[in-house]
Amino acid sequence: MAPPGSAGTQDGADKYKNAPDAKHLLDQIGEDVYKKVKDDAKNYIDDLKGNLQHAASTSEETVDTINPCDLVKEYYNNHVNGNSNRYPCKKDGEGNDVDRFSDKEGAECANSKIEGNSKASSGKDFGACAPYRRLSLCNKNMVKMDTNNDSKAKHDLLAEVCMAAKYEGESITGRYPQHQQTNEGTSSQLCTVLARSFADIGDIVRGRDLYGGSKKEKEKRKQLEENLQKIFKQIHDDVTKRNNELKTRYNGDKNNNFFKLREDWWAANRETVWKAITCSADRGNAYFRATCSDRNGSGAQANKYCRCNDDQPNADKPNTDPPTYFDYVPQYLRWFEEWAEDFCRKKKKKLENLDTQCRGKDNSSHDRYCSRNGYDCEKTKRAIGKLRYGKQCISCLYGCNPYVDWIDKKKEEFDKQVKKYTDEIKIYTEGAPVSRRQKRGAGGISTKVYDGYEKKFYDELKKNNYGTVDKFLEKLSNEEICKKITTQEEGRINFEKVNTGGTAGSGGTSGASGTNDKNEGTFYRSKYCQPCPICGVKKKRNGDSGNQWEEKNDDNCKNIKLYEPKPGVVGTPIEILKSGEGHDDIKEKIEQFCKTQNGTGSGSSGGGNSEKKELYDEWKCYQFEQLRKVGQDDDDDDYDKDVEHGGGLCILKNTNKKNLEDPEQFQKTFNNFFYYWVAHMLKDSIYWRTKKLEKCLKNGTKIICKKGCHGKCDCFEKWVVQKKNRMEKYQNTFWEARFWQPRRISWRRNEIS
Repeated sequence: MAPPGSAGTQDGADKYKNAPDAKHLLDQIGEDVYKKVKDDAKNYIDDLKGNLQHAASTSEETVDTINPCDLVKEYYNNHVNGNSNRYPCKKDGEGNDVDRFSDKEGAECANSKIEGNSKASSGKDFGACAPYRRLSLCNKNMVKMDTNNDSKAKHDLLAEVCMAAKYEGESITGRYPQHQQTNEGTSSQLCTVLARSFADIGDIVRGRDLYGGSKKEKEKRKQLEENLQKIFKQIHDDVTKRNNELKTRYNGDKNNNFFKLREDWWAANRETVWKAITCSADRGNAYFRATCSDRNGSGAQANKYCRCNDDQPNADKPNTDPPTYFDYVPQYLRWFEEWAEDFCRKKKKKLENLDTQCRGKDNSSHDRYCSRNGYDCEKTKRAIGKLRYGKQCISCLYGCNPYVDWIDKKKEEFDKQVKKYTDEIKIYTEGAPVSRRQKRGAGGISTKVYDGYEKKFYDELKKNNYGTVDKFLEKLSNEEICKKITTQEEGRINFEKVNTGGTAGSGGTSGASGTNDKNEGTFYRSKYCQPCPICGVKKKRNGDSGNQWEEKNDDNCKNIKLYEPKPGVVGTPIEILKSGEGHDDIKEKIEQFCKTQNGTGSGSSGGGNSEKKELYDEWKCYQFEQLRKVGQDDDDDDYDKDVEHGGGLCILKNTNKKNLEDPEQFQKTFNNFFYYWVAHMLKDSIYWRTKKLEKCLKNGTKIICKKGCHGKCDCFEKWVVQKKNRMEKYQNTFWEARFWQPRRISWRRNEIS
């Protein structure tokens, strides 16, 4: 029996309703759309079908194979070999094919790079996000393909498309083993990845591709589209000259970029293109659902080489349909589903890393509970401003900062794609005004949409209760990898519950971006990346076994003031350039710092004419002999030793106290205070390098600041000077005050010119 969602088991709305997830839903509807397209074009398939034997050699009699994989190789050897401009895949800076999978890079959502993306005057930002895989699709050969062979146009075009597909398949298949080794649960997905690239190639052929890329890439894409239109004009002239039915069918198509002809050509040749993209598939590679027709007419799974009916690269079986129907799913929806799968995969992996960084054992094999700020929550009590580092909890700070940036960015990408859903359905089902994407080359705004596979798909989606986004998002949440994020602490995936009406900066708790809601789950920053509970944590009473914790609920902790200066003691003032703890604090504080420099290079250490007092926190530090104990706590012995032997105590008045629960002041032992300063300096330096200066620096023996970036580079130099001067002042101050006997630190800055 075929699995749920397989061909031939259900009809209509029930089939779609019972689809286990978005991937199955899209492929099921795509299958039904393909059947309609194929039935509509069945009388014209033979006229449009290309022949790789005609393209591979000048003489068909000399070709001794009908295997598409061998024919594409022969075509490459005869027409391309040695011409680097015709090699299908991109190269990196070292001349190697670019990586196709990344745990660091993600989708491209920029409005300037995706057709149809826009930001309205109201601030509404909507559009598609091209997956990382799509950014390096192997189709460069098609940009330089020959367009001067009228009699062989449909055959040569098939050869060029199959060459792109074959190299795309090799590019993906060759790098997939390493990807699946580092990403649990991806071993069975190779055929799905190939199907996605197959569909993207189909959209390029049909003129429906959304990805524009950079300015340079757009020029190449324009050249590719011009080549395709020249070739389809040749095919159009050839078939309409010989067939009056086709002349009637394609009447007016010349003025519409040959969209109807292009869709029919793809329907006629997709079988051969799928064979090409699976030339490198392995025997164990299977498609994710049963779509092949067995002898009984029911569904069977393509469980070898990503092909149906025992077809395989070295033993080709003609007239074997591809198992996938992603090429009849609108690109925006395919990309959205792929985005969700990639998001869940990366989130799961990042959470596993955070578990190690924030809850894993320390260097002494002790259990730990760390906060996103790098504090040891066993010893930290925010209620009284007692902040403690320890147990190498700084790893949690360094883990959470990039994670919070990443998940907040993903929320913005999600909102953008969700907002496009309703508009897209209206465009195709209600004739709403559309941009030039739907009618390329027409210019301006059009109210007419080409009645192709996209409209048929959205009609099916709407009439089967997916006219609004909520039901679709439920299916998106059911992706297999998304269901593996199981706990509320991690942030369960519930796309349909996300408040997509707001922005990433609205709502939420203090210092949050509006995404940090464990009840909504999906974009919750996880339990790992939160502040310590107000009174700290303790191990559960289970014999101290297992890394299980509970919050302390001692009301007394909110009223204890552990130390205060003895009467008459002023303390040593130490100013720290603020960095902040919230998501946007680093950016805000550094921007404020740069604004106060006014073009000066003094690098003053605080409070000068070029800097404002509000940029600094003023701590006061005391030697142990200058303090007296005024309260009791449950770990007094340990804390007293830290104060006495850890360089004394530094105290900061809480100038942002807003309610009774907030502490009057914050206290850190000097060791913790110094580590705090160093940790935030390093955190800020990462922001400088990866955010503010990322596009400004040119590496070499001497780091060069690019044109137009000198304001940022000048400010960075002043920031470094400020940190250097601050460190020297700390050394001198604490040497004199006998807090600490420091090692002299050598500062070496890369010169920036």
